[in-house]
Amino acid sequence: MAVPDMSAISAKPSKCQSACLVVIFFLLMASCKQPKDNPDHPQIVDPISWMADSMLTSGQMNNIPHFLDSAYARLKEPGPHDLWIKYNHLVDLYTFYTKNIPLAKTNLDSMFFVLKGKEKIYPMEYASTLYAKGDLDMADKQYSQAYKSYFSGRQFVQQHLDTCDYGRFSSKLGLTEYGQEKYQEAIVHFKQAFSEFQHCKAGALRDFDNRFLFPQSALNAIALCFEKANMPDSAIFYYKKAEQFIQEALIQFPHKKLFAETALGVVYGNLGGTYARKGNFELAEQYLKEDIRLNDRTGAAVEDAQTAKIKLIRLYLDNHRLPAASALLDQVGQDIHSERGKSILNDNIRLRWHELKWHYDEATGDLAGAYHYSQRYYQLRDSLNNVNAGLKEADLEAGIRDAGQQYQIALLHKNNQLKTVYLLAATIFSILTILILFLLWKNLQRSRRNIAELITLNQQVEEKNHQTVETLKALEQSYEENTRIMKVVAHDLRNPIGAITGLCAIMLTDQHHQEKDRNMLKMIESSGHSSLNLINDLLYYSVQYELQKEPVDLSELLRYSVDMMRLKAMEKQQHIELQTMQLTLNINREKIWRVFSNLLSNAIKFSPHNSSIDIATSTESDHVTVSVQDQGIGIPSAIESKIFDLFTEAKRTGTSGERPFGMGLAISKQITEAHGGTIWFESSPGKGTTFYVKLPLE
Repeated sequence: MAVPDMSAISAKPSKCQSACLVVIFFLLMASCKQPKDNPDHPQIVDPISWMADSMLTSGQMNNIPHFLDSAYARLKEPGPHDLWIKYNHLVDLYTFYTKNIPLAKTNLDSMFFVLKGKEKIYPMEYASTLYAKGDLDMADKQYSQAYKSYFSGRQFVQQHLDTCDYGRFSSKLGLTEYGQEKYQEAIVHFKQAFSEFQHCKAGALRDFDNRFLFPQSALNAIALCFEKANMPDSAIFYYKKAEQFIQEALIQFPHKKLFAETALGVVYGNLGGTYARKGNFELAEQYLKEDIRLNDRTGAAVEDAQTAKIKLIRLYLDNHRLPAASALLDQVGQDIHSERGKSILNDNIRLRWHELKWHYDEATGDLAGAYHYSQRYYQLRDSLNNVNAGLKEADLEAGIRDAGQQYQIALLHKNNQLKTVYLLAATIFSILTILILFLLWKNLQRSRRNIAELITLNQQVEEKNHQTVETLKALEQSYEENTRIMKVVAHDLRNPIGAITGLCAIMLTDQHHQEKDRNMLKMIESSGHSSLNLINDLLYYSVQYELQKEPVDLSELLRYSVDMMRLKAMEKQQHIELQTMQLTLNINREKIWRVFSNLLSNAIKFSPHNSSIDIATSTESDHVTVSVQDQGIGIPSAIESKIFDLFTEAKRTGTSGERPFGMGLAISKQITEAHGGTIWFESSPGKGTTFYVKLPLE
């Protein structure tokens, strides 16, 4: 559940405090009727738990610890389950919302303490505690410990609970695989979880959770995985199935109407996003608006409504409906500023808002604003990537299998029969050792001289190998040190140079500067951009990035590259002509964009004023070729073999005195070959150059 509107809560503090006092009053009244033979007080603790959940969804997460302490202070002799409920709320709060790992660990230890020696009396609570430990270890990036916790939870469930409860473990696997972007593997686990939840009986404990909450979540997760795996038709099928499931639940659980409507809104928002990807903008807008209507209210999933607004903004920008996009951008911006709906999803919403704000300002011509929000977007993205570093590389299932193998080995060590196996193995090994030693002795007697020569040669080879290894280690250390220094210098330079360039752009918008001052500012801004390009080239070449591919519209990417470079071409009265076709490639959008931007930048730099630059695409059976043709100064034959070298000596000044760096084509070649493609050129000195980029059709 997402957190509801915090502004509505803060506007009426006395009402919320009164509600808490009413709940505590009824708890005290109920305590008088508690049977003496039951150490727990469910009729008292359940309303406390409900109030804590309500405070969480209403944005009062910081008040939850104080509320729980006050409520439990009035509860005489709380039982193990009573205390477990309190600590479970605090572990969830500190793990998933405030992200305070030390406090989460402290309360998790308390959960284990109150259940110590009572694991079989409270099997569901103990299994949930093991799962909570796995979640906390994952949040703390202690993946091997998380594997052991999940495995222990599964073992305990299999021994003490029924098939209905297996679904929670399968869902845990699915969620982790989803976080690692292993969508096909996640689908298998979510389908297994949905099947296991079908074994839950009506009227049992946690009836609503097992027969509605968890199954509908599994269906929605299956559809979401299909959507992420670029299988929109399968995604729509399961979203519709989840919608039907929730509609039926509205009849079975009428007292949970708000929760069911919230879940329905989540499904509608996901459906809207899928239809948007298929190009059906009318249905996409309809479903996204329905999600916002259901969830943009107190008590509902406000963050899901914000996510739907983000999708709708992107839809409006794609269809050039800028006023509608502006209104929604303002709404989400106000929510972010007021921390309305703050939880673990808030960072991603803020990231996407900055990205869309950047594109909106770019579409409206506010280049300074676009630059500001693009910088904020990349800073936030890098920060989130650092937080999630290591999760994608972790292999959950392999870790659980390893934990299972360790468990089996531990059982074997405790088995007395293993001693006999070890003794027999030792006997056989001894016999084989004696036999081998005898054969070696016979062989030594026959070929002592040859062995001596071989030993001498082997020692010489080992010495050479050792020297080679030491040399390689020294070279590797030197390379790493140079790379580290280059990264540090580049990172330290990028922010101040970017700030100087941004300030120059802002100062140039002021028309009161004298022409001499404006020319100096333009020179500073131009030098700043050139320096940033060099720094980006250095960073790119010094860091090995993982190549993440996705389906990309080639014509859209080319048009975007042309639009980004058009202002630079206009400064030299140059005309860029683009002839392309609708074609989707499986590529890395940012890196291929960098290739075309480098080629366009070079064409502009080395072409005279009032010339034209032509970009065209052609396809064959297994590849597409993009050509960038200019009417510039051409490439002399003497330097043709050097232009793709890093830090090449084949540097020339542009037709308007532009400074060369000599890294762009080397990086372009590296990116193209990483995609399985090739890059080459044809040139006539004084007449122009044509660069060709061939990419495979997958």
